[in-house]
Amino acid sequence: MIEPYYKSDDKNFYLLKGDTMELLPQFEHKFDMVFADPPYFLSNNGLSIQSGKIVSVNKGDWDKSEGFDYINDFNRKWLSLVRDKMKDDATIWISGSMHNIFSVGQILNELGFKILNVITWEKTNPPPNFSCRYFTYSTEQIIWARKCEKVPHYYNYELMKQLNGDKQMKDVWKLPAIAPWEKSCGKHPTQKPLSVLTRLILASTKPDAWILDPFSGSSTTGIAANLVGRKFLGIDQEEEFLSISKNRKLEIENSRTANNQRNKIAGFIDKNQLSAFVENEEPNEEIKVALGFCRSKDIATIKHDKTFYFQAVESNNRVKDFPIGILEAKRLVIYSGGRSNPIYLTGLTAEIKSVELKHKSKIIGKQNSETEFYYEVTLDEVFIDDENIKFAINVNSLFDKSDEKNSKLLQQFLPALTTWEKILKSIDNQSSR
Repeated sequence: MIEPYYKSDDKNFYLLKGDTMELLPQFEHKFDMVFADPPYFLSNNGLSIQSGKIVSVNKGDWDKSEGFDYINDFNRKWLSLVRDKMKDDATIWISGSMHNIFSVGQILNELGFKILNVITWEKTNPPPNFSCRYFTYSTEQIIWARKCEKVPHYYNYELMKQLNGDKQMKDVWKLPAIAPWEKSCGKHPTQKPLSVLTRLILASTKPDAWILDPFSGSSTTGIAANLVGRKFLGIDQEEEFLSISKNRKLEIENSRTANNQRNKIAGFIDKNQLSAFVENEEPNEEIKVALGFCRSKDIATIKHDKTFYFQAVESNNRVKDFPIGILEAKRLVIYSGGRSNPIYLTGLTAEIKSVELKHKSKIIGKQNSETEFYYEVTLDEVFIDDENIKFAINVNSLFDKSDEKNSKLLQQFLPALTTWEKILKSIDNQSSR
């Protein structure tokens, strides 16, 4: 059994001292999320500017490159070991620069991960370019990937949208580098800011999730995790950095200090938003999903639309049958098929912005329709085409046994109601066949 370098009294923060490659195979715990800030291999005796002073870019022997083959072998080894410690629905975030990020992306694909996004972190306060012969380096990349291509991952879409002015958050994040108050217990040469780590943890984990950092440094990952109600295990070889990590955890065991740090973290609408969110955070409620029918020949056309129509009232005041609650749906998923073909989900999904009843005379292109009224569904953005949501529908997975009405509506090519959890369950059933 491994003896921790440090275990916090609340048992939410663990540190192991040693080589990640040697320690990971020695325990069986599975994690919900991994953040890794592996060596960038950029210590090449160059110079940079920090706090107005000329400094060396060298971080230590662990950051020196020994060639492309060495970098690939290193990334392949630690990623293989980390993958074995991830739950099947877990995701991993890996930060890097041009020196290592291409190797990481290549190895992720090689090992069977599914890359979800490549976040570009634009620093609001980057150091100036010392040589004045290049553009100023002001960004880092953070790859987000899930362990299994066919197993759905968790994403707190609603919170990320809220933080972005009620619009879908993009893959470019403009956040500051570390502030002086984040170095109160000492300095690490590649320390990440709490603003970045807090956002990615909230985006991809639920409360009480276990998070692993195999190159923990001064444990910004662990401090961010504990500040938002998650648990942490970090691994590092350097006594100096492990000591800083321990002191940072001891610092936030004071509730006033912890709250002050939450209020200083950038990337939120106001200084109290993070504290309020953590205090009231609950697992997401079920997301109601409207299933809308589209003929196969029209799928290519609707991909680029931000509106979709449900027939509501036909001629002679005949009201179309609708399931109770469909107008409360938050997400639209398109299905197709029928007649001699199986009914299937097309992969097209979109977030619903609003639903409004309209007469055909108010809708361009439908003035001569036999249907008198339509529900006009306005979408936040155009449809996303998700390969994971392209499969023949299993009615038993999408609807409960007591939900016979929605099952019948679907088979009549009418709007039906389900939940996102049931769609994910259907994906799981598909991948297990």
